[in-house]
Amino acid sequence: MAKIRLQIITPQKPVLDKEVDFVVLPASKGELGILPGHTEYITTLKYGVLRYKIGEETETFAVLGGIAEIENNNVSVFAEGAVLQDEIDEETARQQLEKAKSARLQNDKAIDLEQADQEIKEALLLLKVKKLQSGKLKNKKK
Repeated sequence: MAKIRLQIITPQKPVLDKEVDFVVLPASKGELGILPGHTEYITTLKYGVLRYKIGEETETFAVLGGIAEIENNNVSVFAEGAVLQDEIDEETARQQLEKAKSARLQNDKAIDLEQADQEIKEALLLLKVKKLQSGKLKNKKK
């Protein structure tokens, strides 16, 4: 069966370069599923969950916006940030969320409210992706 080359690149570093069977992107207008042979396409990405499958295994990333280009069985994701599910520290994400919420509630003019909102959004996404992993582990135990 044909494969898709998935690359995830952030401003800091290349995060992933793998041959996969299926990709789901958090496109700005909803989830976008990509199989081998997909038509050429460029889309913006919102904060969301990127999933890919290799055989029966599914891996999940938190993607912090960006763009994706689909061309000739290549999916190139240029993300503002991307974190693999296994690399998310739930406690750190919870602390980030509480700190950002606290800053947001202080209503101090010195606080960048837009930055606080972005930090809240990011922390919530990280916790969502980590929670997906917990559900996956429970299903495997059954």
